[in-house]
Amino acid sequence: MPALDATDKILDEIAKLPGPQKVRYTHDAMINCIIANPAVSQNDLAKYFGYSAPWISQIIASDAFQARLSQRTEELVDPTILLSVKEQFNALVLTSLAILREKLKAPNPPDNLVLRSLEVGSRALGYGARDIGTPITNNVNIHLDELGKNLVNLLQRKKAEVLPYIEGETI
Repeated sequence: MPALDATDKILDEIAKLPGPQKVRYTHDAMINCIIANPAVSQNDLAKYFGYSAPWISQIIASDAFQARLSQRTEELVDPTILLSVKEQFNALVLTSLAILREKLKAPNPPDNLVLRSLEVGSRALGYGARDIGTPITNNVNIHLDELGKNLVNLLQRKKAEVLPYIEGETI
């Protein structure tokens, strides 16, 4: 199996690439800067710590750094707050659904309410077309006009090329 041997060689080479195997105090300081200011750029970190931007990029991309960053981020987010927000959101959704269900049970619910409920509900379940942004509209008439002008210009050029030969002959 030569393909597997080649893959194993590539993976061995990747494993040999330089990168921190464990996080040092400078890396922890970088993590603190990133947590304090998530919008900080790698160039700013490089200037602050006195390293090159590629070195900072290599450190940040390493598995050890990413694991430590994830761990520190989780430490800072209070799980009770996170759970509380999730519970509140679930309660809000369930209450909204109950109210919507009652309004749809009415003898003559408004058409826009029914249609909007169908749209939102089907999208939440993954049905329907996905929104791809603003549709692209092409004006075919303008395109055809441009093609016509190009054809006229081409015919005029060809006529100019052939006309000296035709005028030179007697018909």
